[in-house]
Amino acid sequence: MHSRRASSRPRHRTSDHGAPDDVKAIEISAPGGPDVLRLTERQLPAVAAGEMLIRVAASGVNRPDVLQRKGLYPVPHGASDLPGLEVAGVIEGGDAAALQHAGFAIGDRVCALVAGGGYAEYCVAPIGQCLPAPSNLSDIEAASLPETFFTVWSNVFDRGRLQAGARRGEASGKRSMAARASMCMWSPALH
Repeated sequence: MHSRRASSRPRHRTSDHGAPDDVKAIEISAPGGPDVLRLTERQLPAVAAGEMLIRVAASGVNRPDVLQRKGLYPVPHGASDLPGLEVAGVIEGGDAAALQHAGFAIGDRVCALVAGGGYAEYCVAPIGQCLPAPSNLSDIEAASLPETFFTVWSNVFDRGRLQAGARRGEASGKRSMAARASMCMWSPALH
């Protein structure tokens, strides 16, 4: 597979980072088992409006990554063909106004949900899909948060419209996260 970072949005390089032009990445050389993952060099991803450039310290491994490696999960249009949907690392650059508006700054530790490209030294992420990395978690632990957190948030608060005082059962990892998120949502310490 080869990089196909196609997009109708104009792309531009950031000028506020010290990242190299070429970065190491893990690509899928052909559908198959783990042995088809290959170290390669790719061009530093360009950052668009509303995005940040992250120097990746850790990347999560998710079911879609495995299915993509096996040739069973097509790369979404406009997304990187590199696997990796969750990352944790440090902000190296990006849309300065959007970063400031979201309360982020260059050098901040973050974790992010991306459409692909996380198996690389650097990747881009939409700022709205980034979270501050909890200071009590390692980068490896922080990289495991975004997919679960955003799935729970979308299902419980956006779609389910969970309100204060409502009760739900708890069994799986996502349900456990939902219970904790709902407790935090209405915690007096947060308001």
